[in-house]
Amino acid sequence: MKKQTIILAIFLSLCCSAWAQKTYKIGKPAGKLYLNLNSAFVEGYDGNEIVFSGMETSDEEEDNRAKGLQVISPSGYRDNTGLGINVSQEGSDIHVNIVGNHGIEKESLTVRVPKEVAIVFSYGNTFFADSVVIKNIKGEIELSATYNNILLENNSGPMNIKTVHGNIDASFVNDIKGPVSIISVYGHVDVALPATTKANVTLGTAYGKLYAADDFNIAITPKNNNDEDKQDGSRSIAAVTSGSGAITLSPARVVNVPQPPMPPAAPEAISATGFVYRSGQQQNVEGTINGGGIDIILKSTYKNIYLRTK
Repeated sequence: MKKQTIILAIFLSLCCSAWAQKTYKIGKPAGKLYLNLNSAFVEGYDGNEIVFSGMETSDEEEDNRAKGLQVISPSGYRDNTGLGINVSQEGSDIHVNIVGNHGIEKESLTVRVPKEVAIVFSYGNTFFADSVVIKNIKGEIELSATYNNILLENNSGPMNIKTVHGNIDASFVNDIKGPVSIISVYGHVDVALPATTKANVTLGTAYGKLYAADDFNIAITPKNNNDEDKQDGSRSIAAVTSGSGAITLSPARVVNVPQPPMPPAAPEAISATGFVYRSGQQQNVEGTINGGGIDIILKSTYKNIYLRTK
């Protein structure tokens, strides 16, 4: 028994040395935090520093051939953190860029940020795009991605979120500050709001459906016939569901995913249980929740929109 305990202790020690947690800290910026990363877990907290953390293997540290050398990338960025990223300050802003493929296959980088900091996230590369999670941020959020799936949780600041091939799932708290724009081209958009939210909403899809919880009792702004006649083709879009559901995000990694083919022409009618709104391609459904308030725009070209209560 004692021998087994010793063997287990040695094994755990080797595991810990092979995968060590590494951190890098920088002071809170007066401006914005720019993140150019393939994936990240960004979390707001009550503090005055930006803390980057991730896993680093001892195999890389013990590469004798790399002694005295630094990882570089075609962009010219050098790893000055030991985490496979370059962190630099330009004026009042902080810029974070991934360096080559160093660390790109590891666990997503964790970034702890003072809650009030404004965040600009972008990743246009088609390779190694993984999930992006942003939570507990009170500052403004701007996010632009190509293949990344996006999860937003308990953020309250104004935001402009867009991805081409990824899904977007969002859950909001009570103190939302607009405007909020969440758009995906080939992915779904699933948003949960408190039932007491006061908002002016715009929901739009060309080839999907629009679903909304009955609890919102959305007051739809009627469209005049002239506007509908200008649309090329028409179909029915359902805007239903009641109650609420858990929001989940697929953790699957996307690597060099080919662009999906153009879907066939939309059918003349799509029916579902509940209210049905007639809409042409690229036409929006507009209305108010609880008398109106902040502006919320939710759109997907090819997939569904889900607006549920939290």
